[in-house]
Amino acid sequence: MAGTTPKTDWANGELVTADDMNEIGELLKRLVAPPPTASYTTPSDISGRPSSWTDIDSNNLNFTLNTAGGDVLAHFQGAVHSGDSRGQTVSFNLEVDGVLQRGDTGIVSAGLAANKLRMPVSFTNLIRGLSAGAHTFKLQWVSYQNKEIRLKKDAQFWLREI
Repeated sequence: MAGTTPKTDWANGELVTADDMNEIGELLKRLVAPPPTASYTTPSDISGRPSSWTDIDSNNLNFTLNTAGGDVLAHFQGAVHSGDSRGQTVSFNLEVDGVLQRGDTGIVSAGLAANKLRMPVSFTNLIRGLSAGAHTFKLQWVSYQNKEIRLKKDAQFWLREI
């Protein structure tokens, strides 16, 4: 969380001002208040045939987080499998305020063998230097071979301001 650096060069006999106390109070509030977080665990499989970067589930895996400004940690873990009898590649990315975090290559990719039931996929991504205010985070995927893919139930996606 962003904030001001507290005064550390106090001198003996120096009086504490109202501004000093207000700053100390703000620092204590940030220590006591939990940072903004968002999370979701998928209750069922999600299927798709995304031929370009597409929201996996725009109702549940897109979050708006009101931050104090600074850094946000994003984490995703799940299992995918090919809905097709042939192998394919699926990639995952995170869009923050309309900008893909790793461009066209994505954050992580998985090669899915034909008829393989589950391939674990996970990433942790640090988003640095966000301004204070509301930010939109979208978990997205793409299948370069334009074949069906399935994100298995119990996949988790979470965000936390740090």
